[in-house]
Amino acid sequence: MKKLVLWTLISAFALSVIGCAATSGGENMRVKCPSCGYEFDVERYGR
Repeated sequence: MKKLVLWTLISAFALSVIGCAATSGGENMRVKCPSCGYEFDVERYGR
């Protein structure tokens, strides 16, 4: 039962991180802070 709860929490965290970081077609990535709603651009690395 503990493993099920752990994997559920990990999955929920991963989905929330994926959901709050929307990618655009350019070199910068638009990120929105989930707590305050502030949006800002960050540079992509590794492309």
